Amino acid sequence: MKKTYFTNISSLEELKKRYKELAFKFHPDKGGDTATMQEINREYQYFCEHPTFEFKHSGDKEDLLIYPDVLAKIINFKGIVIELIGAWLWVSGNTIAYKKELKEAGFWFAPKKLMWYFRPDGLKSHKHDPIDINAIRNKYGSDVIKQKENIHSLH
Repeated sequence: MKKTYFTNISSLEELKKRYKELAFKFHPDKGGDTATMQEINREYQYFCEHPTFEFKHSGDKEDLLIYPDVLAKIINFKGIVIELIGAWLWVSGNTIAYKKELKEAGFWFAPKKLMWYFRPDGLKSHKHDPIDINAIRNKYGSDVIKQKENIHSLH
């Protein structure tokens, strides 16, 4: 397989970050085309199955394959903010309108943070003390996934 979208990837974090960038640039609902997105997904899956880097944890490889499906389920929701903090996806903004869909996509509601989160199965939090979302961002790093506005509007 010729790799064109994922070059110079040396870690799991770089692979996830690059996939996010490509998905939001080339997804058909964001102005891209289906064939390009399918090629990106094939390459992403290839990298997951044949990594050029070491996975730190045994479940990382399986967890990585979940993100494209989860993101595809929520990518078109209007008025939400999708954020990758560490290995968890967090959703804030106008989430009330999408409560049912978020639950169906595997997200859980964090009432103290007023945000929804998705985490891979092996990454449960073992701390029971409430932690502020900003402290979590500072500890694990944060990437906000920006959604493009609909460029096709009626005048």
